[in-house]
Order: sequence, then structure tokens, then C-alpha cells
Amino acid sequence: MLVRALNRNIGRNIGQNFAIAACIACGALTVGGVSAAVAQKVVTNNAADNPLDIRLERSKVVIVAGKESLQNASTAKPGEVLQDLATYTNKSSRTLSGVVATLPVPVNTELVMNTVTPAAARASVDGTNFFAMPLKRKVKQANGVEVEQVVALSEYRYLRWYPGELGPKQSIVFSAQFRVAAGAASVSGVDVTLKK
Repeated sequence: MLVRALNRNIGRNIGQNFAIAACIACGALTVGGVSAAVAQKVVTNNAADNPLDIRLERSKVVIVAGKESLQNASTAKPGEVLQDLATYTNKSSRTLSGVVATLPVPVNTELVMNTVTPAAARASVDGTNFFAMPLKRKVKQANGVEVEQVVALSEYRYLRWYPGELGPKQSIVFSAQFRVAAGAASVSGVDVTLKK
């Protein structure tokens, strides 16, 4: 259902308005209406008629000599951090307007706050409603009083940016880091599964 909903919005062209989304879920990537199994860490949108090229790269974040470094994300263990980097490039000679970038939070991972770039991203727990971070919800207590609580980062499922316009031959990069959940088995490729 999610992929169908995203595909309805992907590549919709009304004048010069484009709604674009990249979806990583269950080891597959849907970009610009093109689905492909992800066997490597880099996936590109190679639809010839799409003026927007999307390149999605997943890496594992490691600390080497006290500095953050990126490595191949072929495997990751609970507690390790993955970084998703999506590069959107306007291949056309005209400005694209209404550009929207959506990056799903990989299954069985938790967003690492303060790693979202650009920082103006909004987040969602359902893929439909996006709000400024940190997400909050109203919870009714036993005494009937409603209180506002911060939503746990493990409940975030999507990040979305609204860059608006993307000039001819220009690129914009979106990224975020995600920690593999403690209850998850080792990660192979991009699929994160829970231990049984």
C-alpha cells in the first residue's frame, strides 16, 4: 500500500510541479516509479524520461582514530549506525518546482537525532502526516488529563524535506543516520530483520 501511495505521487507532472519520493523498505528501493532489489549500497533512478535523477547510498558509520568514517553497509549489527544519503539532481535545462524528498526510516532502526541534513526535515510515524521534530503526541492519563509527550525516535518511520525548487543541472543532498535496534539480528545488505 505504501509503495502504491508513493508511486501515485512519484513523477506526477502538473505544469512544472513534481512530487518525488525515494522509498527503501524490505530490501527494495522505489525511486521515480522504478523498483529494484537493493543488492549494492548505491541505487540510482535511471528512468530516461524523468528529469530528476535520484541516487541513494547506504553506508555504515564507524569511528576510526576518533573520527567518523563511512564503510560498505553490507552488514551491520545491533547498536551500529547506518547512514542514508539521497542525492537529487535536476538533469533538465529547466527549474523543477514542488520537489519533495521522502526518506523512510529503515525497519528495526531508530533515527539518530541531530544527523538529519538539511535540518529542516519533518518526520512522520505513518507516512501521511509530517510534523516538525521532535514529534509530540497528546496522551490521556488515567486521571483523564491530557499531556503532551515526545514520540520515541524508534517510532519515526519517514523523513521529508520540502526544497521547493531545484535549478537546472543542480543537485541537493539529503541524509540521516539510523541506529540498528538492539532486538534486531545482524543486517545483511539493507534489510534489517528482528531476531526470532
